[in-house]
Amino acid sequence: MKRIFLLSIGFLLAFTASIQGVFAQSAQDATLEYSSNVTQANTGDEFEVQILLKNPSQQPIISVRSWLQYDPQVLEGVSIDTEGTPFTLAAPGEDEFSVSDGLVKVGRSNISGGFSGAETRIATIRFKVIGTSGVNALVEPYDFQTSELGHVSVNIIEEGFPVNVLSGEPQSLPLTINSGGSTPIQVDDHLTDNVGLSALSRPQNLRIMTGEGYVELKWDLSDSPELVGYNVYYGRTSGQYTRRRTVEKVNGLRIDQLNNGEAYYFAITAYDAQGKETDYSDEVAVVVGEPLSSTAPFEDFMDSLLANVPTSPENGPLVGWLAFSILGLGGTLYFRKSVQN
Repeated sequence: MKRIFLLSIGFLLAFTASIQGVFAQSAQDATLEYSSNVTQANTGDEFEVQILLKNPSQQPIISVRSWLQYDPQVLEGVSIDTEGTPFTLAAPGEDEFSVSDGLVKVGRSNISGGFSGAETRIATIRFKVIGTSGVNALVEPYDFQTSELGHVSVNIIEEGFPVNVLSGEPQSLPLTINSGGSTPIQVDDHLTDNVGLSALSRPQNLRIMTGEGYVELKWDLSDSPELVGYNVYYGRTSGQYTRRRTVEKVNGLRIDQLNNGEAYYFAITAYDAQGKETDYSDEVAVVVGEPLSSTAPFEDFMDSLLANVPTSPENGPLVGWLAFSILGLGGTLYFRKSVQN
């Protein structure tokens, strides 16, 4: 009798564990998140939106569907990058833009038994701003449903059928477009519209350097008591500036979240207490993320170069070292000149 009782208890515990395992397997706690490298952009700018999957229960996810809706009058779809995602198989008719509907169709599957990691990237979507008006744009999920039949879902296989384990509808991604005004600022327009320019001298010695996704500007700070601050203008076409940053009485500014590999052009003005601006400074240009296109480091470049000259080398090594340095400097100067021209 005791043995039968113990067997019954063991069977009950095993049954309970199996039921708990089923429930644990189908926990609806997966999430999809949309993130971007920018929160605002202007006409001509490009930016990226990442689709991220979070799977805290580490369930075997076999497919992810994440259609996004956007305004095709404001944004243009550039590319869909899925390199490196564990969901290697694209669904038919997905991983593409539908411009007429304003949709990004992302749907992918894992064909190696399901992805059980806690977090991964599904895709990176690249957009370009084509609208010229100031708007608050949204990149938002399209047709979310609690079942697997919607166009936004995270699915496992349970008893041979797909089950959506997404915990809820993903949050939309807000973006501010052309917050500073939609019309590109032309150099000549600026001078014409500002009748009675400030008596301040125009800024001098504007320099620029760059790193991954950023530029850093420096200029000579005026000692005029009428100086209140500076306006930094920039864009991706020489003489046409679509963005402006206003700073106080400082001699430098760092600008982040720029697109690597793209040329940007910069000029600055000084302004007084009445808001009147000076003429533009000389324009400088740089290719973001390519330090050799910088201008600022060249002031100290020769000093650092000469500081490393061997003090008492033999003629052979010295000649070789100087030849190598001159060739490197010449190539750098040529690259810089080609960018600026």
